[in-house]
Amino acid sequence: MLLKTSAIVLHALKYSDNNVIVHTYTEEHGRMAYVVRGAQSKRSAVRTAMLQPLSILNLETYHNPNRELQQVRESHIGYAFESLPFDPAKNALAMFIAELLYRSLRVPHTDPDLYRFIHRSVCVLDGIQKGIGNFHLAFLLQFARHMGFAPTNDGYFEKSFFDLKNGIFVAEKPSADNCLNSYDSALFAASCRLSYDNMGEFRLSRDDRKMLLSHWLAYYRLHLPQFSELKSLEVSYQLFD
Repeated sequence: MLLKTSAIVLHALKYSDNNVIVHTYTEEHGRMAYVVRGAQSKRSAVRTAMLQPLSILNLETYHNPNRELQQVRESHIGYAFESLPFDPAKNALAMFIAELLYRSLRVPHTDPDLYRFIHRSVCVLDGIQKGIGNFHLAFLLQFARHMGFAPTNDGYFEKSFFDLKNGIFVAEKPSADNCLNSYDSALFAASCRLSYDNMGEFRLSRDDRKMLLSHWLAYYRLHLPQFSELKSLEVSYQLFD
């Protein structure tokens, strides 16, 4: 049957000379994968230029609930980027966030609130001029909240330690490795106050920002069992060098 949906591109994989499998997060169906035939052709339903990370598309698809791969009948740009494809920093962040979502959202579970959050995040990234270096940290916090495993800084107190596994601040550092020292814990608590509205006000050094990213990803690995290493991580680290 023919269905229409908005979709955010997470990952595109060329599997033959002229065909592409594109993984998306859709408004109507959650995570979905589509086969794009003749992607290099002018007559293709989806052109390869439309498949960059976090592109927002309006799709009309041939949907068969019994198939893992759906087919695209027609596509249009759902949101026209103003700066993201042309700004190296924003482009690197888009690659990072798209891969994060690709490795986190595994099942075709419909969640309109989550879709709206991701859609808004893409638009914010495209439009921001201040706080770009903190955007990914704000995203990691907000996405963890939508996924139901966000930490809270309500329990933070001076010289406490953050237990990554249990998501709480403790007075004494346990023997387990999954615990931050007091300095890193203070920074982690500060990062739990980040939002798209205030991220331009946070002043972090390059080393502190990279350290926080490392801790956030460790936190994700502990709370999302299927979460694996990100190939785009090195690009993100280079961004801050």
